[in-house]
Amino acid sequence: MITAYVPANGMLKPVEVQRNEAIPEGTVWIDVLSPGDDDLVFLDKALGLDVPTEEDMQEIEMSSRLYHEDDALYMTATMITQADTPNPLSVPVTFVLARKKLLTLRYAEPLPFHLYASQAQRHVVPCSSAEDVLAGLLDAIIDRVADILEIAQHDIDTLSREIFVSEPRAKRNYNDILSRIGRGYALISQARESLVSFGRLVGFVARPSDLKIPKSAERGFKTITRDITALSDHASFLANNINFVLDATLGLISNEQNSIIKIFSVAAVVFLPPTLIASIYGMNFDFMPELSWIYGYPMALGLMVLFAVLPYFFFKYRGWL
Repeated sequence: MITAYVPANGMLKPVEVQRNEAIPEGTVWIDVLSPGDDDLVFLDKALGLDVPTEEDMQEIEMSSRLYHEDDALYMTATMITQADTPNPLSVPVTFVLARKKLLTLRYAEPLPFHLYASQAQRHVVPCSSAEDVLAGLLDAIIDRVADILEIAQHDIDTLSREIFVSEPRAKRNYNDILSRIGRGYALISQARESLVSFGRLVGFVARPSDLKIPKSAERGFKTITRDITALSDHASFLANNINFVLDATLGLISNEQNSIIKIFSVAAVVFLPPTLIASIYGMNFDFMPELSWIYGYPMALGLMVLFAVLPYFFFKYRGWL
């Protein structure tokens, strides 16, 4: 689907573009969602650009993600989609800034695109140039990453309370806790990857060049750069916190395992002397005086009970139980 956005009274008016139709006059933003091969050929001819394919967008080399070609800036960054689901995804999104137009190419539906487009259709925003639209889009994207980090921080705080709260350990489901830690770490890692990619993108588009950037967009890029730096530091802080939570969880699991082993060890020591006595008097020898003694059987039982109780109270006294 190809949607062109035309400035009108300080807002953006969307116009759906069909193949083989002309791009509306005055368009500053062309948003392309899941294009087919025919759509890419149409865009190549209509804009005079070499529009990247989905395979091109998957490249991870810097030279393939950020480059200048024929008076056009090609920039690909990584965004997070489905962040509110158990399976968030990292998807590439390409921005092409050329001939006073911004082309965005994507094969997913990240929330910031919808939010910015909806806001620009209802409220006055800087949208007189393609650079203004790019700055607005990037600001919405970074705001979304900040929201994702807030969600991750809330999950970490919840996990910390569940792990360190004073409650019976039997109520803790460590498999579930480890799964949530894994999901949180994956989400934070994806957020950090996205911030790094957009930090490079902003640095690339804002670098000194022949491209004249409007003052409003230039100020927006500077603000976005500061936000990315602050959020990157916060993401690193959250990564350290979740590593601490993971270490604490593994330590508690190890303590529980040690407690179980200790119980078995104490039980073995408690029952070892009675077992030894029972083994001695279970031997079938003719010359065992206690066998013919009337108090032999009670004595054997008494010794077994005595030597079972003594180790138990000894361990209790030493605080090993």
